[in-house]
Amino acid sequence: MPPEEVYLPSEVGRTIRFGVFEVDLRSGELRRSGVKVKLQGQPFQVLLTLLERPGEPITREELRLRLWPADTFVDFEHSLNAAIKRLRDALGDSAEKPVFIETLPRRGYRFLAPVNNGTPARGDPLDTRAPVQATGSKRLVLVIGGLAVLIVAAVVAQRSGLVSGHRAVASMPSMKVVPFTTYPGSESDPAFSPDGKQIAFVWTKYPRKDNGIYVKLVGGEDPLRLTQGAGPVCFPTWSPDGGHISYQGCSSGSCGTFVVPALGGPERKLTSASACLGLSWSSDGKFLTFPAKDSAAEPWHIAVFSLDTMEQRPVTSPPANIIGDHHPSFSPDSKTVAFTRLSSPWVTDIYLASIQGGQTRRLTFDKTVIWGNAWDAEGQSLVISSHRGGDFGLWRVPIAGGTPERLSIGSTSAFYPSIALQGNRLAYRMGTLHPNIWRLALDASLRPISPAAPLMISSVADEGPQFSPDGNKIVFDSQRSGNNEIWVANADGSEPIRLTSLNVLSGTPRWSPDGKFIAFDSRPGDHSHIFVISAVGGAPRQITHGDFEASVPSWSRDGKWIYFTSNRFGIWQLFKVSTQGGDPLQVTKKGGFAAFESPDGSALYYWKDNDHGIWKMPLPAGEEKRILPLGLDWGRWAVLNDGIYFVDSNQPRPVISFFDFASHRISRIATIEKALPFEVPAFDVSPDGRTVLFLQVEMQGDIMLVENFR
Repeated sequence: MPPEEVYLPSEVGRTIRFGVFEVDLRSGELRRSGVKVKLQGQPFQVLLTLLERPGEPITREELRLRLWPADTFVDFEHSLNAAIKRLRDALGDSAEKPVFIETLPRRGYRFLAPVNNGTPARGDPLDTRAPVQATGSKRLVLVIGGLAVLIVAAVVAQRSGLVSGHRAVASMPSMKVVPFTTYPGSESDPAFSPDGKQIAFVWTKYPRKDNGIYVKLVGGEDPLRLTQGAGPVCFPTWSPDGGHISYQGCSSGSCGTFVVPALGGPERKLTSASACLGLSWSSDGKFLTFPAKDSAAEPWHIAVFSLDTMEQRPVTSPPANIIGDHHPSFSPDSKTVAFTRLSSPWVTDIYLASIQGGQTRRLTFDKTVIWGNAWDAEGQSLVISSHRGGDFGLWRVPIAGGTPERLSIGSTSAFYPSIALQGNRLAYRMGTLHPNIWRLALDASLRPISPAAPLMISSVADEGPQFSPDGNKIVFDSQRSGNNEIWVANADGSEPIRLTSLNVLSGTPRWSPDGKFIAFDSRPGDHSHIFVISAVGGAPRQITHGDFEASVPSWSRDGKWIYFTSNRFGIWQLFKVSTQGGDPLQVTKKGGFAAFESPDGSALYYWKDNDHGIWKMPLPAGEEKRILPLGLDWGRWAVLNDGIYFVDSNQPRPVISFFDFASHRISRIATIEKALPFEVPAFDVSPDGRTVLFLQVEMQGDIMLVENFR
């Protein structure tokens, strides 16, 4: 057996000791009574700088020059404060009653404790002065003595109820829910640091398009902004050493998956996978996992990206004609990925896959919407946000299988849970994008007569408004009864009446040209299909059938056909079906989504998912042409006789605009003051062009923190 390691004279100067701590300069480690303390990056460099001149002031400027080169962009004040906070946490020190690190107001810091550079002081717990080589018999005595101490400690702990068991659980403090953020706008996508002491999140400051990745200490005050670009960002995830954060989004015109230092600094692009559909970093630090596509015609699959080789490979192979696999999360041991599989919007379940690929295993069978999943620290269960109970609550799903159990914490609007692997904490987003329908009256020259005002006030989401052909009524979908159902009201928002009771997601209602019927999409099974119902109520009639998506209907001007969007051949294409049913006919060949015929029936206008903008195709057939090359959303435009009304989201604040068919000129109508919902039908104009209906978000989200989670 090798001799017991002791310090030799040559080690002097390579190990620095203070109190029960020692810093090994060779390995770059901090140890407490011989046990390694996790401390890396800037906090460790701060400690070394302070130890170079114990008892002397070290200015903040000296620390800045030591930690960040002059050409590094970083929020220095917040970053240094965060590094000092991490260092104090590692040392168990206090800013109010410091033992090791004293704050010198407006100047810097000073190291207070006596420092021994390589020679243990008498009585120091780390004193290893002994013969250079310990004998085997001495080592045996030390081992037996150590085991005896551990056995006695275990017995005492068990009798005291400190070891896990019924008495220990019973003595644990109860779970407590407190706000983590309460900022103006919306905070979402929380992600715990590996030590559970910080949360990275996305903060969107409505109505301007200003969102970024931020980091905030639990119990801290101001958050640190990490991203500086104007593009959208989402789903931050920490590296296992806590030194970096990866996220999805766009920066300086380039979209993809990025990584940035957790204390601030330049970002680096890793991949071009850019969709905000979830991101997770393995606990061994080797892999990122995210949804990816090999082609536009294929559904999303879960991919694993190697940080060593910078290559990615598929983990899942979803069936064709579904939307695909989203929101992956690594298990604590990095061997398994949990993810959501969407066959249609709001038709979602949780699956598991090995990181090596192969067969997937289904955990839930609810066919309802799920917003996020998080592994517990032991890897025995997932916490998910699910609508399975009729609202968005938090549920625990056993990995071994079984019935999900609703948690006692979390509101009826709890989304995207995150669980700390240390510290018994859980975080989630509380609140929804709660859109209400607003009304804007225009004069003959398309100028607002008065500021926009709510058409109707509801405590739940109202979406998809459309005027009847005579302008006297509107149809919309609403969650007023629990699920999205189809409703009709007067044009002023009065006397709302529910038409459907299908208890599944139903939406995108559209009037027939004679005003007698309403087409809409609904999800009675794994996929959405087109239904028609009388405008005065009755039993809906299903128009489309098959193992594919059929959604977002609109009527031909003669009332004989219903256009809809389908992925039956891969990418989204436009089809039409007779109002009496039958086999659909394909309309577009190069992509199409959300179509409207021109008022005279001579052309078809539509949006494209694969090539954003508004396109025009002559009817019955002709060459398509893009007429509005804007990155507008599919649900924010309407076609009238003389032009297209739309919402231009490329401005600092969204603008309601008008494209004139005759002059090809775009004129501004009004600025939208509040936030806009995403990817929902959210806009219409009355037949006379004098009233605009649009959606605005009335409630934003905050991040909630659960202490003592178990």
